[in-house]
Amino acid sequence: TLQICRDGYHMSKHQSDVLSIRSSLVTRDHNLREWFVNKVTGKMNPAGSLVRPRRLCATLEVIAREGGDAINNGSLTQTLAEDIQALGGIITEDDLRNYRPVWREPITVRLHGDTLYTAPPPGSGALLAFILNILDGFNMTRDSMGSLASMTATTHRMVEAFKYAYARRTELGDPDFVNITQLLRNLVSEGYADQIRAKILDNETSEQPAHYGAVYYSQEDHGTAHISILGPDGDAVSVTSTVNLYFGGGVTSERLGIVLNSGMDDFSVPGVVNYYGVYPSPSNLIAPGKRAMSSVSPTIIVDRNGDVNMVIGASGGTKITTAVTSVIMRYLWLGESIKEAVDASRVHHQLYPMEVSYEYGVVAPLIRSLQAIGHRTKRYRDRGSIVCALAKQDDKIYANADYRKGGEVYGMD
Repeated sequence: TLQICRDGYHMSKHQSDVLSIRSSLVTRDHNLREWFVNKVTGKMNPAGSLVRPRRLCATLEVIAREGGDAINNGSLTQTLAEDIQALGGIITEDDLRNYRPVWREPITVRLHGDTLYTAPPPGSGALLAFILNILDGFNMTRDSMGSLASMTATTHRMVEAFKYAYARRTELGDPDFVNITQLLRNLVSEGYADQIRAKILDNETSEQPAHYGAVYYSQEDHGTAHISILGPDGDAVSVTSTVNLYFGGGVTSERLGIVLNSGMDDFSVPGVVNYYGVYPSPSNLIAPGKRAMSSVSPTIIVDRNGDVNMVIGASGGTKITTAVTSVIMRYLWLGESIKEAVDASRVHHQLYPMEVSYEYGVVAPLIRSLQAIGHRTKRYRDRGSIVCALAKQDDKIYANADYRKGGEVYGMD
């Protein structure tokens, strides 16, 4: 990382696109302006330009010497706190020194003999497990996408499962602040999934959130980056990190060059009714020391012998959970390769707004069939969710970094 920082890196097309989206913020920040804006023209540097974040390099050198505590409880703590306060923030040195990561047991479910491990709340792994538990009972095969009729039924069932899951999302929150023990039991329960599956009818849908059990809305989240790793000894790592919106809050620590996140945006705001007239979820309201709900769903799946079968996760805000569901379903149950599963066009539903979002490549006859059932549909124009997935089959590792963003696959002997 330090070598890349010192030598610089060539800006990707994706980063160039993002800079144009966030240009009004980027041009106001000293470091971001130095890294990305042409000093002569005042315009954003194009894709391919060399970027050297020199202040960040100096910060990384300190972290390399002192370790991660340099930020939270070391030589950089005071500087970071002062820089945040200079920007109008209220974080203090004590806040940084008292912050602790929390380790929790993963969400675990059985799927056709495989075992899925995924992120507990305030991540959204429980929703991923719930959706897959519902879909598991439909006993999908290669034929489940073999004709327009079967494709329509399978997609409709997925969408309905998404809607039931996002209704439950409004009740989730930081388990240190909200009692969600029974809710989590339900979300990983085969019996509860059976009850919900029985409510899904192949020729009906509803436009009422209350039909799916939603009373509140949950805040939409954004951004993220994901990496999936599989080692030669079978160790697997699935990590999703985020600064939330592109370039976080659009500001950096002046002296350290660290991009400051906009994670507070993931909390629900008391008394703020959304566009649809629905009140925010009490489970995700802001509180001191509380962690906001997130859509992150890093996941590892092992076979009946405990050997890694799949390592997967995604970026893309609220579309993360549905995208990871789609890829797992296609790979495990529909017999697609990991490339086919990741590359396949996707649909998404998050209950608010009450419409099926779909991307380019979803065939028009399928959209018309969904509309005939009663679904409102709308094509989305952004990249959606970006999946990074590894699969192990017959002692061979297959990997795919989503073409939607231009990630990379890298192997080492």
